Amino acid sequence: MRNFPVPYPDELVYSMVARAGIYHGITSPKQLLDEVFENRKMIATLDLPCHLQPISSLLQSTGRYSVEELVYQHTLFPLYAPFVTDTHKSRALQMMAGRSQGAVHLMLGVAASRIQSSDRFRYCPECIKNQHQHYGEYFWQRNWFFPGLAVCPEHGSLSILTNGSGSHRHHFFAMTPQSPVDCELSSVNEELLRLAIYANKFLNILPGYSPDFEQWTSFYRDLASDFGFCRGKNINHGEVHERVHACFHPSTLMQLNLYTDSAAETGWLKGIFRKHRKAFSYLEHAIIWQSFMAEFKPENVIERVRQIKSFTKIVFENTASSTLSTDNEHLRSQRKTWQKLVLQYGVLKARNRSPGKALYAWLYRNDKSWLMAFNSEHKAQRKKPELKADWHRRDLVAIRQLRDLIQGIETYYAGPRISANFLLCKLQQSSTIEKNLDKLPLVRMFLQRYTETITEYQIRRLTNTCVEMIRQGEPLKKWLVMRKAGLSQERLRPDVQIVLNELQLF
Repeated sequence: MRNFPVPYPDELVYSMVARAGIYHGITSPKQLLDEVFENRKMIATLDLPCHLQPISSLLQSTGRYSVEELVYQHTLFPLYAPFVTDTHKSRALQMMAGRSQGAVHLMLGVAASRIQSSDRFRYCPECIKNQHQHYGEYFWQRNWFFPGLAVCPEHGSLSILTNGSGSHRHHFFAMTPQSPVDCELSSVNEELLRLAIYANKFLNILPGYSPDFEQWTSFYRDLASDFGFCRGKNINHGEVHERVHACFHPSTLMQLNLYTDSAAETGWLKGIFRKHRKAFSYLEHAIIWQSFMAEFKPENVIERVRQIKSFTKIVFENTASSTLSTDNEHLRSQRKTWQKLVLQYGVLKARNRSPGKALYAWLYRNDKSWLMAFNSEHKAQRKKPELKADWHRRDLVAIRQLRDLIQGIETYYAGPRISANFLLCKLQQSSTIEKNLDKLPLVRMFLQRYTETITEYQIRRLTNTCVEMIRQGEPLKKWLVMRKAGLSQERLRPDVQIVLNELQLF
């Protein structure tokens, strides 16, 4: 496609494709997909679209708009990127460049988040006036589509349309001003507007390293400690709850589906100050940051988290090895004790005995490579399991059943094709026999001899139909024979076509 529209500031990729359809006068959704993506199965997605590499190629003449630039400046990806691991973020970027089949939403936690996204279209009446004044046309802005937050950061209330992007999964709907009958206004208060303004700053975060879960855990523990909400190693969640509710009214939190009871043991507010085992949404982080450190911009907070040292496994192992170098005598003594236990009882029993449990744990932490190598040399040899099934007997029983089945089928048989699957399904324990045909030579030979090929099956159907029509005195017309036999010209095998021509049907 030539003359693909250059994106406006904060315009969604979805809106760019929709404007391309208008510019080129394309009314068919499938034709637009062919022109832009060369893929008719592409799904029109508002928030986290994929197949961005073709769009980047169409904009190559501008000297800008790489896939990463499109993702960070024209999708809602910056709302999720800082809060997932760096591995997940990099993988999601690769998928958004190509094909993902919905995996991006799963990887970034959108599908399982308590902050649910809506596919209904939204727009700000004041913003579209400014768009028409500055650009002469309308487009979908990404700050209208914050997940769980239907607020314009500049003007407040949004108009929410009755239809959405999910009404036609392949159609890119262009932005056009709607009549007031077709939409409803979102409810806005001062706290929601403040959150929308703060969330809008997330969209301007530049690409960078994403903190891991250990860094987020340390950050929130330090945050509670800075405000005096820690009692030793324990966090006073009641004081945290009061701090958040002092900044956000419970009705606002309920509207965002983020209200939690201070007496409950579970909930996102307690979970975010505990050990992080999953990613939290941008809105949950924003509520905490607005309650504790509203003067800091989101990019400053994220940079502070990145600077926290992460005590990874590598650091622990290096520390353990340096400790061992100062205590080699103790190490040799522990090794000798473990060797005696293994030689006396074996690896498994030595681990389960009372002196061996603690010893194994110590060696695993401090001398793992030696422990694994020694244990592998002294593993008990497993005895070969005895055969539990008499496959020869099963072969004989199955072949008798198959012979009875074949004899029971009449010569003038008008049923389905006598295939291997058809015969095996008639047997007892059919799935076991089907999976172990290599151990049943008689059954295998029987199936090779008596099963019906597709050509034989079509000839049988053709023959039975002709015989039945002759008995009833009907004329043998080719189209009638084909219809009654249930055959089609497209699926007819070459040998069957030859037989059909030799019948000289009229």
